[in-house]
Amino acid sequence: MPLPKDQVEWVARLAYIELTKAETSKYAEELSAVLGYVDELREVDTSTVDGNPPAGGQITGLSNVLAADAVSPSEITREEFLERAPASEKGYIKVKSVFKK
Repeated sequence: MPLPKDQVEWVARLAYIELTKAETSKYAEELSAVLGYVDELREVDTSTVDGNPPAGGQITGLSNVLAADAVSPSEITREEFLERAPASEKGYIKVKSVFKK
């Protein structure tokens, strides 16, 4: 079913587009063809398709591989670490302020 020209003009107004009469006719035909394709898709049997998206939202079968979050012993002591830091105060590394005072 062809799209009426008044609907094309209405869509053009919504998009703030000015169309000539020739453009209105041209776009009426083109939009009618697009809507015809949509009607064809409605005829496709999708009853056997699972409507749920795959876990993770992807279909490749890949999964994230994450390293274990484990604490490992340090090669230096806390005191050695603080000695190597450019500045320390009260047992912590002192850094420049990130907030303006």
